[in-house]
This record gives sequence, structure tokens and C-alpha cells, in this order.
Amino acid sequence: MQVKATNQYGNFATYHLNDNISALISVTGLNPPTANISTSPIATKDGSVFTNAQAENRNIVLTFAATGPNPGSLRTALYFIFKVKEPISLEIKANGRTANIDGYVESISADPFAKKQRVQISIICPDPYFLSEEESHVVIYPQSNIVTFSDTAHGAIFELNVSGSITGGLTIGNALTGQNFTIDGDYQSGDKITLDTRQGLKALTLTRNGETTNILQYMNATEHDWLQLIPYDNNLITLSSSNCSGLVRWQTHYEGV
Repeated sequence: MQVKATNQYGNFATYHLNDNISALISVTGLNPPTANISTSPIATKDGSVFTNAQAENRNIVLTFAATGPNPGSLRTALYFIFKVKEPISLEIKANGRTANIDGYVESISADPFAKKQRVQISIICPDPYFLSEEESHVVIYPQSNIVTFSDTAHGAIFELNVSGSITGGLTIGNALTGQNFTIDGDYQSGDKITLDTRQGLKALTLTRNGETTNILQYMNATEHDWLQLIPYDNNLITLSSSNCSGLVRWQTHYEGV
């Protein structure tokens, strides 16, 4: 296993599990996240009914052995990369997967006076899913098929490039899920419409003559499903107009490494 840590200042270091250089001896928190299941009791029957489910934050803990004639130098090197309460990005390579995740350093625990020194770094990741490098797929009217290898459903960036006049709006959909997102308005050749359906990043913009503006007000009032890609299945992405083509960009979501 290889772990590369990069802080917000661009400083980085790469550690290998159980080698004689980096002294990384343990990594926990790489399994699928725990889900918080909410239910509501019903007065007329035993048990309850399901109301909501949410994956909880991920807690990754790195443990290092401070060995050698000068263990203090390892501790200070770790302090240089990992800074309490500040952002940290991890790239983890293991089991054939290269996975990235962002978090915040919660704590750095060490006993400088112990005979066998250990340094333990706790990282809280608000988004519990590991992400791969970005992938993309061209969508041509009327429809194109996309298959992802994620462990969970997720959003994506849908770029619509207009090649001719479109009057009265257009619709992009996913026939697999039955979701459709309709964008009202008129568009001209050269326009680029970008629909971002990723969690926490949802947006709708128009780029015309080099200027990008928010057009969320043109979202159709009744048909505006924030399209999701379903893993390991045929996501049939549809376009309502032959005067546009699309590019779908996404990152594979891993529940664990």
C-alpha cells in the first residue's frame, strides 16, 4: 500500500506501508463508511418505517513508528505535512485501485518520551467516498450509453455543446433511472450549457462568447431531476435536440479501498 499526502500549501510526502523508510505501520478507516439509518415508529404496528439513510463521515487514522537514532526528525517531518484543523488530500494505492479523498487533520498524537514512539494522525473526511481520476464520455444525439465502475450512484458534469439554433429549451435524461432535466430558453450555435449534478456542487451555467453566467432560473419548474449515474449498468443518456452534443465527466466513487 502507498499513501501520498498533500497539504493545502502543496507540500507532499509519500509513505509505503511497512517499509524501512517512511515507518508507516498502520492505516485504518479504508472500509466502506458506516450508514446512519433513520426510522419512524408507527402507532398501529410493531417496529418502524424507514425514513432516511446517510453515510457518515470517514475517519482515516495513519500510525507511524518513530524509529532510528533521531525519532524526533520523523515527528517534525510529519508536522510539516499534517497540520491540525487544516485540509489534507490523500492518494491511496492498494488492491489495484488508486483512490483520492480530501479531509481535515483532526489530531496528531505522539509521546516523545516513550521508548517505542508512535505517531498517530486522525483525519476526518466529510465526503466519505474515495474518488478516481476523472473520466469522460461523448454523448451524441439521440442517445449514448455510459457504464461506470463505481460502488454507489453519483452525480456528474454534463456539458452540452450547441451546434445550431435551439428554441424553447432542451432536455437531457437518463433512460435507466427515468430522470430528466429540462433547460428552458433559446440557445445559439457556439453556446455551452454545463449541468453539474454532483453532491454539494449542483449548478447550471451557460458559456456564450467566452462569458460564463448562472442560468439556474432557466431550470424547468417541473422537470429538473439532478441526473445520477448508476454503477455497473447501462446509463442511457438522452438528448432532445439534434443541434447539440454532450460530454459527460465523472469520477468513479469507491466505498472502500
